[in-house]
Amino acid sequence: MLRFTNTAFAILISISVLAQDVKIEPNKTADFTKFKTFTFGESEIITPKDRRLVDEDVMNMWVKGAITNELTQKGLTKLDSAGDLTVSYIVGTVALTESSYLGPMGVSPTDRSQVWNREFDQGNLVVDLHDRSNILMWRIVGTLNTTTPDAQRTIEELVTIGYKKFSIDPPKNKKKKKK
Repeated sequence: MLRFTNTAFAILISISVLAQDVKIEPNKTADFTKFKTFTFGESEIITPKDRRLVDEDVMNMWVKGAITNELTQKGLTKLDSAGDLTVSYIVGTVALTESSYLGPMGVSPTDRSQVWNREFDQGNLVVDLHDRSNILMWRIVGTLNTTTPDAQRTIEELVTIGYKKFSIDPPKNKKKKKK
């Protein structure tokens, strides 16, 4: 659990500040046709309790609902335990500060006394799919705003984008063009 938390937290901190930025990291050597079921494993909400605008149970319900919806649409069946794939995720908000030098604006370019700072909260979601050997098969890393009234819809959209190219179907053979 601690290793998952440390790795996921490092990923969350390293994500760019772009809104609704989604990155997918598939295991390119995996044979996804052998997977038929999934189950939920570890999950964690890292937003400090005093800064949460949504109850932890509600947030977990939104994330699990979005993941379950996407994976069942892809043909997987959800089990309570011992699935072919285990889903783990971390969601939360981290406080960040963005700083920049204002530049010349009447001062010399080497004068670094004029600094612009902006403090903001950045929401992040990392979803991992591991096989039974605990090998990472698929990862979604995304930024989102969990403090808006549309947080549930935003989570659903991020998960949809993250699983857009995920498929358990065998690859289609491309027909060779006749010469």
